[in-house]
Amino acid sequence: MTSKPTVGLVIDPWDFPFNGTVVSTRRFVAALSNQFDFKILKTSNAPAQIATNEVYFPKLSIPGANGIIDQMQAPLARPNRALLETVVADCDLIHVQYPFLLAHQAIRTARLLGKPVISSFHVQPENIQRNLRLNQAFVTRSLYRLFVSQFYQVSDRVIAPSEFAKMLLTQHGVSKPIDVVSNGITPDFFQRKRRQSRSDHFEILSVGRLAQEKQQALLLRAAAQSQYRAKIHVTLAGTGPAAAQLKDLAVKLGVRATIGRVTDDQLYALYETADLFVQCSRVELEGMSALEAMAVGCPTLLNRAETSALSELIQDPIGAFTDQTPNMLRQKLDALLSNSDARQFLADRNRAFALTRRHEASTAQLASLYRRLLEDHADQRGEQSISKVGKAS
Repeated sequence: MTSKPTVGLVIDPWDFPFNGTVVSTRRFVAALSNQFDFKILKTSNAPAQIATNEVYFPKLSIPGANGIIDQMQAPLARPNRALLETVVADCDLIHVQYPFLLAHQAIRTARLLGKPVISSFHVQPENIQRNLRLNQAFVTRSLYRLFVSQFYQVSDRVIAPSEFAKMLLTQHGVSKPIDVVSNGITPDFFQRKRRQSRSDHFEILSVGRLAQEKQQALLLRAAAQSQYRAKIHVTLAGTGPAAAQLKDLAVKLGVRATIGRVTDDQLYALYETADLFVQCSRVELEGMSALEAMAVGCPTLLNRAETSALSELIQDPIGAFTDQTPNMLRQKLDALLSNSDARQFLADRNRAFALTRRHEASTAQLASLYRRLLEDHADQRGEQSISKVGKAS
C-alpha cells in the first residue's frame, strides 16, 4: 500500500450532481483528495468524456422501469466482471455509495481479491417503493432483507448518516460495526447572509427531488388554504418524476410557484431570502437540504414522520408538523408567517444546531474510518502470513 491509498467509490449516477448522494460524495472526494486517490465507478445516459480517475460501466436497461429511472436522474450501471477485477485490484479499499448491481459485483470482487469494503446507507428502500408505487409492508421488509444480506452484512463496516439511519439498519438485522457520519454542511452555507424579508410578500422554499415520497403537494395545498395565500410564493427547487404533476397542481390551486432545477448560486440566494423552509418528506436518512437551510439561518418547518430522520433536526415544536394530522401543516405555516419573532427564534436555534454538523468534522471522521479499516486489514493480512509461515515450518 502506498502512502496515498486508493479508494474505489461505487456511485452509479456520479454525473448527476443534483442527486443528494452524488452531492455529498463529490464534497467528500474534493475534501479528501489530498489524502486519498479516488477511482469513481459510475455510469451515465451516454458514455461522455471520462476523467482519468473515472471508470465507466454501461447503463443498465430495465424494461418497464427505464422511464422512472431517467426521470429520477439516477441511472444504474451494468457490471463487467473483467473490468471490475482490473479496477478493484488497483484499489486499497472499496467504498459503496449506491447499493445496486454494480456494487454487488464490486463487493464480490473485493472479497475475492482480499480488499476491505465499507458501505454507506444512502438509499432507503422506501424511496424505491414510493416511486414504483409499491407501498406494501412486505415489500419494505423484502427490500431491507436484500440490502442487508447483499451489501451491509458482507461489508467490513457500515456508515449511516444519522442516528435514525443507524437505528433502521440495526432493526433490520445489520450486526456489522455501524459508524454515524453526517453528510456535513460545507463552509459556504455558513458564510451566507440572510436578507431582510418583505412585509407584503412571503417566500416559501422547499428543496429536494420532485418525487412522491417528498410530498411537495402537501405544501402546495397548505399554501392554497393559507390565510396569506395572496402573499405567498412557493419555490420547489429540484428535479424528478413529479415535476409536471406539481406544476399542474400549482396552477389548479392558484398558488404562485416556481418549480424546477436551480443553479448553486440560485440555491444560495433562495436560502438567503426564504421566509420559511418547509420539508414535507416522509423518507429522509438525514435531510441535507434542511441542514443547509438551517446553516444559512432559515426558519424551518419539518415533517415529524416515523420513517424520516427529520425529527432529529427539529429544534422546537413550533417548527414541526405531522402529515398524519389534517390541516396541521397549514396551521403551522400560518402561525409562523404571522410571527416574525418566532421565525427568528427558529432561525437562531437552527444555525446553532447546524454548527454541530460541519463538513470538516465529517471529513476528518471519514478519513479516520478509511485509515482504521486499512490498518486493520493490513494487520489481518500480517497475522495470516505469520500463521501460514508457522504451519509451513
